[in-house]
Order: sequence, then C-alpha cells, then structure tokens
Amino acid sequence: MTELKNTISLENFIINDLKTDEDIKLYLNANLKDYLDGGDFNSFYRALEIAIKAKDSISKFAKKIGMSRTHLYSIFNADKEPKFSTIIKIFHELGYELEIA
Repeated sequence: MTELKNTISLENFIINDLKTDEDIKLYLNANLKDYLDGGDFNSFYRALEIAIKAKDSISKFAKKIGMSRTHLYSIFNADKEPKFSTIIKIFHELGYELEIA
C-alpha cells in the first residue's frame, strides 16, 4: 500500500477541529442523536473517545474518573459495555450533563 504524504487520519482531523467546549458539545450531541436514531452505540463510544482526546489524554482522563486506561479503552473498543454511571462520569468530567429534552 502506498503511503500518502501530508495526510491526517479522520480521527486526528476531528480532534483538531474540536477546538472549544461548544464544538465538543455539538459533536457529542450529534453522535448521541445518531445513536438514539440508529442504535449504533459503538459509534457513540468512539465519539466519547474522540471528545476526550480533544480535551486531554486518555491516561490522564482515566485517572480523573478513577478508571484504568485499559478499562477505558476496552469500552471504546466495544470489548466491554459501560455502566450508565460510567457514561455519566465521563460526561461530568468533560464538563457536560445528560438531560432529557
């Protein structure tokens, strides 16, 4: 496979585009809506991972919420399904709340 020079992965492109808390909030809201409409929770996990990376490193974030980096990655890779309380912790540490609209 030919390696392209001066390219960036889609994940890194999105991370670089999420510059403000408002950008991250809109991104997470769009992904949550997609999950509610289509049921693809794995895609929503991935959005949480990208939002975390836009704000912090996975290792530092995991420590802040009292979880191992490995456990957090197992959620993002859909190896484990998180408890609702874990999702709430992630949102809270990101600075957001889940609410019913």
